[in-house]
Amino acid sequence: MVITLEADTLTGEEVSVMPSISLPPIEDLDVDDLASLPEGYRYELRGGNLVIMTPSSFWHKELAWRICTMLRAAGAKAFPDPGVRGKLPRDCRLPDVGVVTALPPGLQDVSSLPGSSYSLVVEVVSERSPNGEYTEKAAWYAEQGIPEYWIVDQAEGRPEDDGLVQIHRLTLIGDRPAYTRERNILLSELEAEYRAR
Repeated sequence: MVITLEADTLTGEEVSVMPSISLPPIEDLDVDDLASLPEGYRYELRGGNLVIMTPSSFWHKELAWRICTMLRAAGAKAFPDPGVRGKLPRDCRLPDVGVVTALPPGLQDVSSLPGSSYSLVVEVVSERSPNGEYTEKAAWYAEQGIPEYWIVDQAEGRPEDDGLVQIHRLTLIGDRPAYTRERNILLSELEAEYRAR
């Protein structure tokens, strides 16, 4: 994002001005339109509402990249920022990492896949802006039937380049799909497990 500086008309001091982006009418957006929005931002459609996400920290980027790399080294079709289509036409989420079970033909035209195409999604919790990873996002991914969900959060008392990976499996609670936590493990330990396989 580029922030421009302009002179304040009263004081003459430079002040930052948020850039503007041009969007089509929000009520007309659907999942397929997300790929055509201005670059440099991350977008989700949540129940028909457009969400423009702020850039993540480098801790967030680093851990997501390490998880994607670890999964790919193990032979998984892992991707950063994959689009997960919901069951409604104007519903799409953007987890930090997703493992796809099978890719459709014509990849150059595909930016999101239905939840049934994923075996795992991973969300890294942003330090300054937790965004429903433990609640609303978990419930949404469960409704899509994604078998496994990892939440990566900061690990207190550990080096800052590590994170706590909370591994959840999809179950039924009553008649509703939900995730239950299987285990917690440091990312560095999980990487060692994957290397040992």
